[in-house]
Amino acid sequence: MKTILKLSFLLGIATLVACGGNDKKEEDNIDVEKNPMGALMKMGENMQKQAEKMEKQQAERKDAKAMHYEELMKYLPESVKGYEKEEPKGESVEMSGMSFSSANVRFTKGNDDINVNLLDYNAAMSMYSMATAMWASGFKIDNSEETAQSVSIADNINGWETLQKKSKDASLILGVNDRFLVTIEGNNQKNTDLFKEIAKSMDLKKLTGL
Repeated sequence: MKTILKLSFLLGIATLVACGGNDKKEEDNIDVEKNPMGALMKMGENMQKQAEKMEKQQAERKDAKAMHYEELMKYLPESVKGYEKEEPKGESVEMSGMSFSSANVRFTKGNDDINVNLLDYNAAMSMYSMATAMWASGFKIDNSEETAQSVSIADNINGWETLQKKSKDASLILGVNDRFLVTIEGNNQKNTDLFKEIAKSMDLKKLTGL
């Protein structure tokens, strides 16, 4: 909680500094606890770049629609070793000037479960931008409650992994080609290795070409 408050307090300053134009590259995964100002400066810089990129892509995808949920469901994982698969679900939403779709599936093993959710933000770029603003900043958080950091598993597939140290709840969120968002969450996990295996079992590389 202290980390979040610290980031919120400094965000405005960092954004103003970033707008001044700083071409110096910083190392990946800046430790927020040790260098909050450096982390916020990089976040502000990347938010500006991301906003410009999204504005351009929004213009290019002006008449685009999100993939229908039935098609999106084909990209969900077929199985997870040791877990039972439940029936996949999905939905597509259209409104004035915006559309998005989601598909999800749940895997269970006794009291343990893993949820996989795939969203297509093709015609809702502003929503995607808000969800992914922090990842490109290379954040790293490590305290008594959690570990969290930016992660990349392939070209155009980057995101954020989190492990709650006491509850063993974990999550992996991946952005694919500035359009799709993959969220994998589960309990009783020592790390996010299983989630990365699940992500790699999905045909995400095909999605990067869409």
